[in-house]
Amino acid sequence: MKLTLLFFAVIYPAIGWANTSNISVTKLCEDAFILNAIGYGTNIGLFKTTDGIVLVDPMPGEKNLDALHALIDNLTGGSARFILNTHVHSDHSDGNNYFIGKGGLLMNDAVHLTEIEDFVAISHSLVDKVYFHSKSNSIFVGDIYDTSWHPTFYAGGVSGFSKAIEGILKLGNDESLIVPGHGKPTGKTELQMFKNNTLAWVARVTKLKGDGKSAIEIKNDAQMKIILGKFNVENKADFIPEEAFVRFIERTLAVIEKGD
Repeated sequence: MKLTLLFFAVIYPAIGWANTSNISVTKLCEDAFILNAIGYGTNIGLFKTTDGIVLVDPMPGEKNLDALHALIDNLTGGSARFILNTHVHSDHSDGNNYFIGKGGLLMNDAVHLTEIEDFVAISHSLVDKVYFHSKSNSIFVGDIYDTSWHPTFYAGGVSGFSKAIEGILKLGNDESLIVPGHGKPTGKTELQMFKNNTLAWVARVTKLKGDGKSAIEIKNDAQMKIILGKFNVENKADFIPEEAFVRFIERTLAVIEKGD
């Protein structure tokens, strides 16, 4: 799939919003876009459908909500009619009330939207929702998948995570674009690698736990560092701070102990 990456400052240079919001726009097709407020990180879906304008996870940061609303109007010629969330965490859902105040309707699912297919999983949160827009061949998966951070499968454990990924892989076709909750979109090959690396991470933590290693000792294991590095798809210089590395191990240990 060919993507057209534009920047808000380039699209609307005369309006001056770029100085306050820096919202990037990735055009998937004539009626579908990924919006992202630079520095905030949540991938927002925007679809112009026969049912009306649909927003997925409309949270660009509190200070950018007015600019996002104006941008939507310029891209689609209207305001959001329907609001969907991949999950309820604030960095994805805190823009809901703003757009409800502009006339939008918060939907629990996409069952009444003819151009969007969805399914529910338990992985990152207790209720994760995945949305497939066939016209743009894009799949918005929320924080089941994150290309800017390590995996966070704590609600569903390994089983829930694996089922969620398999469900995503069944949608669309080999050319489908996978839009993570945060980070750059990828294809299905990268998503499968993410799953494989996550399972390798859990297996290694399980092995070292069985050897009687503490979280700190596990952190210092050479193989653990290699596996962690495989999640750094954006090649960040300082990918995971040491405290977050240890916390990831501790939370993985908690999942293992629960038998998930």
